[in-house]
Amino acid sequence: MAKRKYPDNPYLAARYEWNERYGSYMRAASAWRTVGLLSMSMAVIGFGYALYQSTQVKLVPYVVEVDKLGAAVLAGFPAQIEYADERVVRSMLGAWVSNFRSITPDATVQKGYIDRTYAMLKQQDPATEKVNNWFRNNSPFDRARTMTVSIEVNNVVALSNQSYQVDWSEIERDRAGKELRTRRFRGIATVTLSPPQDEAVIRLNPIGLYLKDFDWTAQL
Repeated sequence: MAKRKYPDNPYLAARYEWNERYGSYMRAASAWRTVGLLSMSMAVIGFGYALYQSTQVKLVPYVVEVDKLGAAVLAGFPAQIEYADERVVRSMLGAWVSNFRSITPDATVQKGYIDRTYAMLKQQDPATEKVNNWFRNNSPFDRARTMTVSIEVNNVVALSNQSYQVDWSEIERDRAGKELRTRRFRGIATVTLSPPQDEAVIRLNPIGLYLKDFDWTAQL
């Protein structure tokens, strides 16, 4: 290999000598600094994304239907079950009517009734506005000062895959327990299924059944 010839100028010769001996080290150090900065940036981005994901808790209920002996006969996520089992829907609608219309002197229990009522309502739906109007004009806490109302659901019939007819009786009693009267009602509920994502909602509405609309009238 031919020997490199340096310039006659001693300053230029010294520069060439420096570049040959230390220039490669400096370039390597610069490259490693770049790699280090990129690695640190990727680590920060990855940690930030993992932290974000940890705050996005999504709870999806898993519905299991069992037979009389307790053996599983149907299972799946609510979104995969077409309006869940009709028996479950009828049961939840009956319970909803009972929560909506019951009146008790125990304020804590009454609040639980109201919470379970609104757990099956969405803010933008007509059913919510109708329930709001009812409670505004018929405060259960005010009525509980003089009376109680217990509910007996007589029948829940499917009119379609989204509409149900609910028949129930309301037994009114005074605070001494004396029965005052019994009234019969009929309601038509339009329902939809939307899997809940919030843990608090799942406790009250595990399959995500919501009333989009609800109309009711007293029966003679």
